[in-house]
Amino acid sequence: MKLTFWGATEGVTGSMTFVDLPQGRIMIDCGMKQGEVEGKEAKEISLPFPIDSIDAVVITHAHFDHSGYLPKLVKDGFKGKIHTTPVTAKLMKVILTDSAGLNDDEFYTEANVTQTLNQIVIHDWNNIFELAGARIRFHSAGHILGASTVEIMSEQKKIIFSGDLGRHNDPLIPAPDPAPAADLVVMESTYGGKLRQGDMEKELHSFLMTVSREKRVGIIASFAVARGQMLLTLIHDFFQRYPEDKVRVVFDSPMMEKANLIYQKYSHLTHSANSVFEALSQFECIDTQGEWDSLRRKEGPLIIVSSSGMLNGGRILRHLENWQDDEKAILFLPGYQAEGTPGRRMLEGQRQLVNKQGQTVWWSGEVWGSEAFSSHADQGELIQWLSLNPKTKICLIHGETEAKLKFKDKLSSEGHEVLIPAAGSTLILE
Repeated sequence: MKLTFWGATEGVTGSMTFVDLPQGRIMIDCGMKQGEVEGKEAKEISLPFPIDSIDAVVITHAHFDHSGYLPKLVKDGFKGKIHTTPVTAKLMKVILTDSAGLNDDEFYTEANVTQTLNQIVIHDWNNIFELAGARIRFHSAGHILGASTVEIMSEQKKIIFSGDLGRHNDPLIPAPDPAPAADLVVMESTYGGKLRQGDMEKELHSFLMTVSREKRVGIIASFAVARGQMLLTLIHDFFQRYPEDKVRVVFDSPMMEKANLIYQKYSHLTHSANSVFEALSQFECIDTQGEWDSLRRKEGPLIIVSSSGMLNGGRILRHLENWQDDEKAILFLPGYQAEGTPGRRMLEGQRQLVNKQGQTVWWSGEVWGSEAFSSHADQGELIQWLSLNPKTKICLIHGETEAKLKFKDKLSSEGHEVLIPAAGSTLILE
């Protein structure tokens, strides 16, 4: 087996790795870059191989940085099958359709998305299927509903692709299955350099109580898929425990509303089936101009949940613009903010944003950040997931340079051979 590393080698997003197998070439994830580069530059991806040489694609989970380039691949001529899990397929439909609607330059269209979805083949976790002369199996990765690690078995060798790994104490999603024994593990390192800081419940409760008791407006930046459902469920549970602090909550994201329905349908795969179902039924979703107009300039207490989670687009900008002069308003950024994103810059002290019309928004309210909400495993949880013997090689991708170097040092100190591949580099497993 030969691996060619391509995406998520210099940063956290845009996952894309190629594997040459006895009977063909497959692609593990097909994601778009986010944060580190913006706009047109993020879309101008030149692949290392002709598209007609790619026989199949395997998708670990639905997040845009793992699946977002698929419709462009199909538009440019990819005819093969796209393999993933049932829930991932449903969430991909939501994410990719939404993305097509935002493409002013027709990078890809809804017709391209429809064709992409028609090429999907679904597989349940733990069921082996054959692909390009290899045996493939998905295992649960935690992280979000449907997320998987990928096990590839060929010629008496085994490779594991971690995808994005979930935390071991996620309030909704069960912990990932332990990594099977393997000759090579290609794994994410988003939090490879640190242990998670903060207390999710304490920090969210502080935010909710502050909004309620000081009658303030709180705007939560959330990803529409996974983070949004977790936040709404935790807010619901807080109101159940502290009814005196219950305030109006609205979410402004059509994609979040569609993802809510999927999370409700598959709530049995979470830790809190009843809470998830109830929470995603009770909060208001604003969609029409009239609903938005009725909300404008409202005084607190009021909580708005909107995307995008890193402030790089989406409807949240109109809320920040609306309340930009309110010094008591709170912008809450729960979870990881990638390098180069507006969310990261806000955490670093900048208070200037540019909306879709090119107008500058000067945020004068407070900014609260938290790393406690990330759905990624931290260093300790990544090591716990590995549980491998020292003969296993490890390749680190999907992380900022500092995180990968720190994680490499930690793993090397425990006897592992660790590589940090560059874009375009290859590795032959013999």
